[in-house]
Amino acid sequence: MYAAPQTPDGRIVAVRPTPGGGWSIDIRFTPDEALRARVVGRERELIFAARSRLARLGIDIVPAGPLTWDGDSLALTATVRTTVISYGVEPLLGAVLLPGVRAGRLVFCPAEERLDSGAIDDALVRNELQLPASYSIDHDGRFRVRPDRWIYELAEKLTPAMLTSIVTRTDGKDLLNRIQVRRAVDRIVLDPHDGVITSCAMFLHRHYVVLESDDSPLGRHLEAVCLDPVRTRGSNVFLEFANHGDHRIVNPAVKAAVYHAQPVEVVPRRWYGGVEVALAPSPSSPEPTEYESLVAVFDRLEAGSERQRYSHRLVAFTRDLRALVAGGDPELIWRRPSDACAPVVGVDLSAREVRESSDGADGRAYGTCILTAVPEGAAGTLLIGYFPNLVEHTQICSAALAGKLSRVVFRRASYEHGSFLSARDHGRLADYEALGLEVFWCNDGRKHVATHVFRGLRGFFMEPHMVERFKAALIFAAYGSAKALADEEAAKVHRLVENLRAFFGEDIAFMTGGGPGSMQQTTDLAQSLGMLVGASFIETVDQETNQTADFYQTFQGRSRQARQRWFEVASFHLFFMGGVGTLEEVGLTLTDMKLGVIDLSPLVFYGRHDGETYWRNLQRQFRVMVEAGRAPTWLRDHVLVTDDPGAIAPFYKRALELG
Repeated sequence: MYAAPQTPDGRIVAVRPTPGGGWSIDIRFTPDEALRARVVGRERELIFAARSRLARLGIDIVPAGPLTWDGDSLALTATVRTTVISYGVEPLLGAVLLPGVRAGRLVFCPAEERLDSGAIDDALVRNELQLPASYSIDHDGRFRVRPDRWIYELAEKLTPAMLTSIVTRTDGKDLLNRIQVRRAVDRIVLDPHDGVITSCAMFLHRHYVVLESDDSPLGRHLEAVCLDPVRTRGSNVFLEFANHGDHRIVNPAVKAAVYHAQPVEVVPRRWYGGVEVALAPSPSSPEPTEYESLVAVFDRLEAGSERQRYSHRLVAFTRDLRALVAGGDPELIWRRPSDACAPVVGVDLSAREVRESSDGADGRAYGTCILTAVPEGAAGTLLIGYFPNLVEHTQICSAALAGKLSRVVFRRASYEHGSFLSARDHGRLADYEALGLEVFWCNDGRKHVATHVFRGLRGFFMEPHMVERFKAALIFAAYGSAKALADEEAAKVHRLVENLRAFFGEDIAFMTGGGPGSMQQTTDLAQSLGMLVGASFIETVDQETNQTADFYQTFQGRSRQARQRWFEVASFHLFFMGGVGTLEEVGLTLTDMKLGVIDLSPLVFYGRHDGETYWRNLQRQFRVMVEAGRAPTWLRDHVLVTDDPGAIAPFYKRALELG
């Protein structure tokens, strides 16, 4: 994992109107101790980088003075102006410039970490980074970025509520992605005293790029000037230009410098947090694994309970995990229903009981009622036999809001569906993420303890030591059949994957549906090359799920289309030979791209059957649909149908306009 040395987003602390009709703001930044020690005396090497979503709205935040220290914080005064006339942001701006709004960050750009022209060229040759095809590098190590021939327009008029949501809400960028649509142009025209939002393709793995924001004959780039490693990967790397002159600019460009990013120290998170706890090994047996330690705790706490009954769900609370793992008792435990808070009793699981449990039965009927006795601020761990139902979920959320909980550890995903979670369960996981709760799964099927980690809007389970690799990986979604590929085809896929690794670098991962056949072959192949592999498991009667995926998520059978949302983490989509299930995934992926749910990226359809490319007829259908005006024109340029492993990397390079 690599990152630019930077502060968290600074927040507005004061807002003032200016005589000319604009705004002046004060921003406060709080660097961590390590960064603070590095930048003292080198404040001139700190640059302000505005939030991307603000620049994408044409809002330019321009420093109006030097940085000053205020205790351990840094203060900056800036002016705010709008640049894209057609967006109509100017009359709405005053309503969203409020104290507490995040404005941007400070990025440390030490001269000794900047790459010179030779180092940049060498990195490009080694595919350590990829720049737009139109780049040029000068003698001083700066390269010129020209955007691709796209401009971004708003599909609907901004309202005050929409602007407020985009600027202030955590998920505001999703709304912006939906209403900001791109349009192909022959040339980019930047009219006097106006602005334009554009983009390019770029891939940064271990470097960060800083754009120059000075006025130049080719336009002025807005203050969103830092392109981060890992997050800068793909074709939607936004560039925002303004023309403050009196003459038209055609095809604006910006100069940039490349810096070495700093490696991030990885500290794996354990189910017990930062506390070193493990069962004491006996002289004749090795120290138990993390899973063995945790399952021993669950087995002991569940001893004597009627686990076959849905209503007899273990719930226990502790703040002392060391004592619990060592054999002690939790602070609170609820095993069986008491007379005072009994659910339906004397019957087995029934439709009535399921209905009552999901529609809001008396909260005292479930073990999470013990949380009422936990003091606020306890920040303890809840161990629960099954993933929480609706009643348990509401009580857990209430406890988290009061600071009673910091961690939830569950053993079984579902009473009726084994290891598969429902669509409601995934919503509950998102709630726990929003509340800052860690979630761990004592997964008996995989014999490991998995933590739940979000990447963007989608969460996956994985062993804690995989987290940073997962966050940094460039992910390829690989779709295919439960039927295995022939040896010759499997060998060609091996060459395909090696070619992708050579082009995009080591930090790539593959994600499949998690079934057998070609999906398992892709999993085995990628892991043999040292890559991460993920899976989006669906509950079906005709497939066994593989047990080797490094990161995964599970879905009950009724959640087929919801499951496709988890493929949003992929930057690229590869369709190997498949059947009707793969065809469904083709349709969902294309529709998501058409609607802007996921970024438009090159699509590869790969395989050979009966002497011809497997997907040839689908390609013909795409052409008919485009010619009839029933499909977007990018289906002609962004689709490759091939059985040649060597054709795919050049296709990506051409479609993304990479150098």
